[in-house]
Formats: sequence, structure tokens, C-alpha cells
Amino acid sequence: MYTKKWKEVTIYSTLVLLSLLMAFPYLWMLMISVKPKDELYSGNILPSTFQFENYVRVFTESNMGQYLWNSIFVSAVIIIVQILSAIFAAYSFVAIKKKWVQFCFVLILATYMLPSAVTYIPSFILISNMNLLDTHLGYILSEAISIFAIFFLRQSFSKVPKEVVQAAKLDGAGHLRLIFTVYIPYTKSAIASLILITFIYSYNNYMWPSLLMKSEENMLVTIGMRRLFMTQAGYGMDFPFAMAASAISLLPMLLLLIIFNKRIIRSMSNLYVNK
Repeated sequence: MYTKKWKEVTIYSTLVLLSLLMAFPYLWMLMISVKPKDELYSGNILPSTFQFENYVRVFTESNMGQYLWNSIFVSAVIIIVQILSAIFAAYSFVAIKKKWVQFCFVLILATYMLPSAVTYIPSFILISNMNLLDTHLGYILSEAISIFAIFFLRQSFSKVPKEVVQAAKLDGAGHLRLIFTVYIPYTKSAIASLILITFIYSYNNYMWPSLLMKSEENMLVTIGMRRLFMTQAGYGMDFPFAMAASAISLLPMLLLLIIFNKRIIRSMSNLYVNK
């Protein structure tokens, strides 16, 4: 009993220490964002006075509001398109047992091993020929299919009890009814996890959007943040302002994590426990 108690104390102490180490950069960012500029290199973690007006300046002296809206809107549309396409593709790979269908699944997975940079040039040429450069629609179309989402949902769909599927078929359920009344309800936690993963990827994506978006009104938050750092934080001119903008840019992902926290944990537990 005594040994077990000390083992738990050691495990939880280690987890707390690791959590603090991971959280320290974000805490440092928050402290810098409310510091006066003349205290940046003072060596003190806490500022003498908290200057929260930096957060107001982010929206009054830059286009941060437009950047946030663009990223949230584009990411939301990409989530809808990717999840829907992944649901139908994953259902096909689970429900159809023919060899050529399984071969297509292996072929799709093989393309996942290609570096994303390899697809930039052909995708850019294709979007250019469609006259969709510097548009949100062009970027959304280029991100409409996710190999990871298809694989993730295919693995989750394969965990749905076959007895339930057979019972629904005996009740006269067709493919669409099976998808929306059996597979989706049984994999809600996995879909919630996928929503968060897709949002984080799309929201943080920089390289590919920077090749497509050139106009100020269409820029995503990652491109806008780089421009803001170059203009405001270069050579330490206004580092608290840039840190305040960075903290604001994290809010959408933090809110999604809070909303889907329990479902993500449940999804990951099922994925590994039932393996």
C-alpha cells in the first residue's frame, strides 16, 4: 500500500512538472504581452505594471480581426468538406469488401507518404488555370480531401459492432441511413477529435496559403502574424504588441480544445484500448 502510494505521487509529480514545462512558453508569452517595453530585458518575469492596452491595440492598429475571421471561416469550411468526404470514403472502404476497393485504400494511403511540398507546384498550376489564385475558394478546394481523415474514420468505422449494422440492414436501412443513423452516432468522439485536428492543421497552415494569398483582405492569421512580426516586432521595437497578437491568435484553438476535450480523450482511449 505504501509503495503504491509513492508510485502514484511520483507519476503525478512528473506529469505536473512536464505540464509546467510545456506551459512555460505560453505563460512567458502572456507576461511579455502585458509588460512595458522598457522592462523587456529587465530579467523580471512579472511586470511592474500590467499593460492590457496592447490587446486593444492589436485590433485598432492592425488587421488582426480580418485575419482571424479569414482563418476561422476558411478552417470551418475545410472541416465540413473534409469530414463529409472522409465519412463517405471511409464508409466505402469499410462496407465494400471487394479486393479492388481495398487496393484503392492502400493506394490512397501510399500517397500519404509523399511530402506535401511535392504537390505545391501541380496544385498551384491547377488553381491558377481555374483563376482561383488569391481566393479562399482556391485554398478550400486544394484542402477538400484529407488522407489522414479518411484513414482515421475508416479505423473508427471498423469498430462499429457488426450486429448493429446487420440489424439496421434487416430493418431496411440503405447506405445513407446506415451512415447517418449507425456509423456517425457510434463514432461521434472520433469525429470530434478529427474536427479539432483538422482545425488546428488548417488554422496553423502557413506555407501553402502564403503561396496562394497575396492581398491583405484575404490573408490568413499565420500570414498576417508574420507580417505583424516583421513590421512591429522587428529588432524588438514593439515585442509586447506582437506577443499580445500571438496570444489572441491562440484563442480559437483553445476554445475548441475546451469544448471537445472529453470526446477527444474518449476517442483516443477507444482507438488504443480496442485495438
